[in-house]
Amino acid sequence: MSSGFLRPTLPDLITTIRNDLYARLAVDDELISLRRNDPEVYGRVIAGATHMLLGYIENMSKNILPDQADENWLIRHGNMKRCYRKQPIPAAGYVRFDEISDGITITKGQKIRRQIDQCLYTVTETITSINNVLRVPVVCDEVGKKGNCDDGTKMSLITPVTGLSSTCFANSIESGADIEDLEAFRKRVIDRWYYTPQSGADQDYIQWAKEVHDVTRAWCYRHWAGAGSVGIMVANSDPVNPILDSTTIENIKKHIEPLAPVAGAMLLVFSSAPKPINFKIMVTPDNPEIRYQIEAELKSFLLREGNPQTTLFRSRISEVISASFGEYAHELVYPDKDIFIEKHQVAAFGGIEWI
Repeated sequence: MSSGFLRPTLPDLITTIRNDLYARLAVDDELISLRRNDPEVYGRVIAGATHMLLGYIENMSKNILPDQADENWLIRHGNMKRCYRKQPIPAAGYVRFDEISDGITITKGQKIRRQIDQCLYTVTETITSINNVLRVPVVCDEVGKKGNCDDGTKMSLITPVTGLSSTCFANSIESGADIEDLEAFRKRVIDRWYYTPQSGADQDYIQWAKEVHDVTRAWCYRHWAGAGSVGIMVANSDPVNPILDSTTIENIKKHIEPLAPVAGAMLLVFSSAPKPINFKIMVTPDNPEIRYQIEAELKSFLLREGNPQTTLFRSRISEVISASFGEYAHELVYPDKDIFIEKHQVAAFGGIEWI
């Protein structure tokens, strides 16, 4: 929404100030015709300075509130409300060595390389193999999601260790996160302005949960496991797989516990259960571009409206398909009825069968 401030253009300012000077100084027509007369120069200089000043006012009118603020101003707004932008963090986890002897030691500080892209990891603790098992804790040298690995990803030691194969495998290397998306941060800052903390109200738990990396959606349930308990269900913004890993769930609990009321209840944090929604659609015209648009619109719809204890109406799904760019006509074969999302679930995109 515009602030209502309309900044005049530089040519408009020059014209306005020049005409005002001519009028007040009673400049005759002969002097007006000269391009380098004094009032003309004064008018251009004053207009330039005024234009710069109005530019500053225009910039301030945009940044004075968080909804339109630039990045640096938005961070300042957030800091004033103790709503800080989530900074990037490195992935951490373990690497495992298979078929090894007992008594082999890897020292803290050893470097391990991911074979697919040469990303480096550092051993964080000296570990000695026992019972033919060697599972070494590591942290990625780079911050961000880049360091996350699927289990079984091939790794290798940079410095060989006697009696140990250099080849190893990723084991639960996760929780690396990039800096928080600016618009996601903006939404948290606006929520923080809108919802005044109340020392343990439902919305407080939701805001606390969203302060942890990868958490973009949260729901608070009073008396979830009986009187006095608080259940926090969380999810990310992945339309296909909204489930958060166990490390993130534990981080959420650790973050909330010191903030919750001193006489607070038992806290239970858990990831939402995805409810896959499959679609069967016949569309006209039918081409890859339109299919892509429909899929993107449906994913956005499920993130927006597929919340716990809500109903996805078939008519709304059809409306979303109709709104897709390039679509002229369609037939929604499935789902053939409204879909209810249970209390412990969020909707997830299951796929589209095109007919």
